[in-house]
Amino acid sequence: MVVFTACRDLKNEYEIEDTVNRYFKALNKHDTVKIAKFYVDTAAIESPNWEGIKRGPDSARSIYARYFASTPDLKFNLLHYSVFDSEACAEFTMEGTLANPEAGTPDYMRGKKYKLKCATHFYMRGGKIYGAATYFDQVSFLKQVGFFDQPK
Repeated sequence: MVVFTACRDLKNEYEIEDTVNRYFKALNKHDTVKIAKFYVDTAAIESPNWEGIKRGPDSARSIYARYFASTPDLKFNLLHYSVFDSEACAEFTMEGTLANPEAGTPDYMRGKKYKLKCATHFYMRGGKIYGAATYFDQVSFLKQVGFFDQPK
């Protein structure tokens, strides 16, 4: 793993690095309670792949509970991250098998494996997340689960 740092406050830098690493460990354990504890009550959690901004620990728990329910073998591989001031940008892969698609998801997607390259921009203070914006290629996901292979 490569870590890029541009932060001059070493204590803050190490705290952010530690938070990022503990966060990804909690993701890989599918521990939604621990994941939620990283977020402050007013934290803005967003992704262009869903509608609106979600807020706070309950939203974080809900978001990841959905991911873990639909993809029980979901794993995250932290590739590298950059730390600067009170922010971190993490690049990672997210992969698994869509074993339990949510209601309304076409059945042909069930059992399909996917691997996505993702990035999250975190805003942090005191070991807590005040904001997080996650990006991944939705078209790549749809290709991998067979969406474009269906007859029209």
